[in-house]
Amino acid sequence: MSSDAETNKFLIKINEKSEQLRTNGLTRDDQELLKSNRRERELSRLELIWCEELDSQDPTATIWRRSRARQLYREIQDADEHLFLAFVLAISPTECIKKSFGNTMEYLGRLENYEQYRLRLSQAAKRFFESTAAGHGFASSHRYLNFMNALFPPNAETLHGIYLGILEDRQLILSRPSIAGRPLAE
Repeated sequence: MSSDAETNKFLIKINEKSEQLRTNGLTRDDQELLKSNRRERELSRLELIWCEELDSQDPTATIWRRSRARQLYREIQDADEHLFLAFVLAISPTECIKKSFGNTMEYLGRLENYEQYRLRLSQAAKRFFESTAAGHGFASSHRYLNFMNALFPPNAETLHGIYLGILEDRQLILSRPSIAGRPLAE
């Protein structure tokens, strides 16, 4: 597969996941992917990104792969917290450490505006992240806290359990006739 075709494949996966998050919110499958590990010795994606230490008992190659994936996930989080969630859900650690993935990272890093990735998640999604952070030991991680403040701002209002964001965004949201198929209250 050519480099451009592979970059497009990755971008389509990220964009589709972002659209799914905007339409359906964080699904049970998404939650399982974020918090669970497939194998006994494997870290969950959120542990990989937000826990401070990698297991030094792992083989050197495993440590390198995890460190590289962590670095790329963190680069995306530094660029935009909303894009970060779609990225983590759409792109596996194995995919993001491929040499050919560099073009995708370069493209995402050059974006001037990440508005297309803005999410409005529910209070249930917030509770999921809070309980996962507490259970996996990264509740005090500055990266986790930055993520939570970006997606669930402390001064945000909610309507039908959906975070509206800061007051300026509220006017935009309230001008739409519905969220997730439910009419908004007047």
